[in-house]
This record gives sequence, C-alpha cells and structure tokens, in this order.
Amino acid sequence: MLSMRIRSVHNLLASVSGFTCRRRLGAGAVWFLLGGISLAGCGPLEPIVEQEVSDLQLTVDTLKTSLRDSQRMIAELRSELESRRQELADSQIARAQMEGRIREAERRLTEARHIIDLQREELTSSRTERQRVSQAGTALQNQLKQLQKQLAKMGKQFERGGETGAAPASLSSATTRPSAVRPVNMDTSPHNAETSRADVIPTETLPSDAIIDSREPLSAEAARPASLSVKPGDTLWSIAQRFRVTVQQLMVANELADSRILIGQALRLPSPVASGTSPLDKAE
Repeated sequence: MLSMRIRSVHNLLASVSGFTCRRRLGAGAVWFLLGGISLAGCGPLEPIVEQEVSDLQLTVDTLKTSLRDSQRMIAELRSELESRRQELADSQIARAQMEGRIREAERRLTEARHIIDLQREELTSSRTERQRVSQAGTALQNQLKQLQKQLAKMGKQFERGGETGAAPASLSSATTRPSAVRPVNMDTSPHNAETSRADVIPTETLPSDAIIDSREPLSAEAARPASLSVKPGDTLWSIAQRFRVTVQQLMVANELADSRILIGQALRLPSPVASGTSPLDKAE
C-alpha cells in the first residue's frame, strides 16, 4: 500500500506542467522528497491497521462466544429432546396399561350384565313359582276348611245317632272317612304341595290311578341319571328346574366358570335339593 502511494505521488508530480525539479535538483532530490512524503504519510497508517486488527479480534471473540452459546444451546436442546422422548415412551406405556385396564373392565362389565340377566330370570321364575305355591296353599286351606266342616257335620250326625240309638251305620261311615284324612303339610315346595293336596282328599273319592300318579315323582327321582348330554335349547336354568337343583350346584359340580354350555356337552348332576326348600329359594 505504501509503494502504491509513492508511485501515485511520483506520477502526479511528473504530470504537473512547468514542474522541472527533476531537471534541476536531479534524481536524488526527487527521491529525497518522495521519501519525506512517504514518511509523513506512513505516520497515521499504523493506528488504522491496529484498529482494524482489534476490530477483527473482537469479531473473532464474538463469533467464538456465539459458537459456544450455540453449542451449549444445542446440548440443552438435545437433552430436552431426550427427556421428551422418555416422557413419550412413559406415556405410551401408561396408555397401553390403561387400555388393558379398560378392556378388563369391559370384560367384567359384560360378565356382570350376563349374571344380572340370569338373576333377573331366576327372580322372575321364583316370583312365578311363589305365586303358584301361594295359590296352591290357598286351595289347600279351602280344602282343609271343607274337611273341617265335614268332620263337624259327621260329629253332629254321630252325636245324634248315639242319642237315637241308630249309630252303627253312621259310625262305620264316620270311622272310615276320618281315617282317610291325613295332616296337611303346608310346605312351599311344588312337589310337597302336590303330595299334600293328594293326601288331604279322602281315599274314597280318589281312584287308584290318582294314587299311583302321586307316587310317580318319587320313582322318577330314584331313577334320575347321574349325568346328561346337553341338547339344543337346554340351559343351566332349564336343567336345574328339571332335576330340582340350583344353577350354582350345576356350575360347581361341572367346574364351570360361567353359565354358558355347548350342545353335546356332558354335565354331571348333583344331588337334588332337600324337600324343605325349593331350588329357587336356595339359588337366592
């Protein structure tokens, strides 16, 4: 840069019209003048160069600081990204667990609804059975009242016959009729209600076929099979009603988790319910 300034000054002096210092003073004077000018011009150049160098150094330091800040920010962003990924993985695991719990709750809800439906069916059947038993009890009470009236009438006839001396004929009929009357069992089970109704009616009004029919349920229970095969349309409820057991007894005897059965499936039959209770009451 200094040499370029010297050359420009030399060219300027050479181009000036009427300037003849080169001829008069000679080459040494010209070079001396140029050297002085160059020394005078180089004086203020050094502070300018040092200022540019300091500016460049400041710029470099600023860039280094910015680079360190950017690297630190990148490291923080990476750590935050890793933490977000970990949170996402944890949330996915929690979501999978929650979905599993929801499926399990839905399955239990379905089973509970199925059990509630079965209990409603059993409740409806038990109500129907109780109504039938209450009607049968009312009929038995009416028959008992009629028998009591007949006994009172027969007692009056017997007393009158004893007073008039004509007791032998009425005595024989009176002794045959009360002997045919048996105590009434007011059990609420359907089987005992039927047998009680058959026992209350005098034997002279019952044919022999009716007496045989009243004993047929006992022989049917004695010949009850130990197991059976499920047929189309069979349910645990219908099988329990048929063989006088409860649904719970059938499920326990066959180790069933629920009340679903398949056609052709072999089921073991437990012992029948005691005569004092109906299968509906025991199921409740």
